Amino acid sequence: MDVEVLFNNVISGNVSFFEETRGEHFNLKQVTEKGNSILHVAAKFGKLEIMKKVLDSQPSLLYMTNCKGNTALHTAAILGNVDMTKLLITFAKDKEVETKVELLRMQNQEKNTALHEAIRNYRYDIVELLIREDPGLALFTNNAEESPLFLAVDLRFYKIALHILEAVPNCSYGGRKGMNVLHAAVINRPKIDSLNFIP
Repeated sequence: MDVEVLFNNVISGNVSFFEETRGEHFNLKQVTEKGNSILHVAAKFGKLEIMKKVLDSQPSLLYMTNCKGNTALHTAAILGNVDMTKLLITFAKDKEVETKVELLRMQNQEKNTALHEAIRNYRYDIVELLIREDPGLALFTNNAEESPLFLAVDLRFYKIALHILEAVPNCSYGGRKGMNVLHAAVINRPKIDSLNFIP
């Protein structure tokens, strides 16, 4: 079957297409030009029911990465889709604990976990969910040596930073170019207009 037909049915959310064909006439492991699997596309367009069908039929797609090294979980985290993120984690958890941890800790080409990507895009609910599922994610650093806490402070996402500190007090404080969270906090502190400052 034409890959375009397959992906157009995903984008339109045509669940009956998957039920009628039962996966007999098409290859679910086909990818787009950017290496996105059918699961990536379902995550991008928020097609929860299709994602369930695909996972039931091809569980290995859970770990498939695109040309940037992103899994469908990275995609769901970037877009802030809580239901998608929960479904992917639950599916992995139903297999076994190690499977869940492996999925949560997968890193893309920049060595960003789904947590890094959720922070970058200010997806607070996703951050909460990922840390609750695996507090160890707060210890991971990416290629730039940025920890999740450093990234949150550096981007001035203080609500996320506070949540990380409260949930995982022993998290990594590491940052890029030899900096740490304290450096980021000082560099990004609010500027005070010295002319209006009264001692």
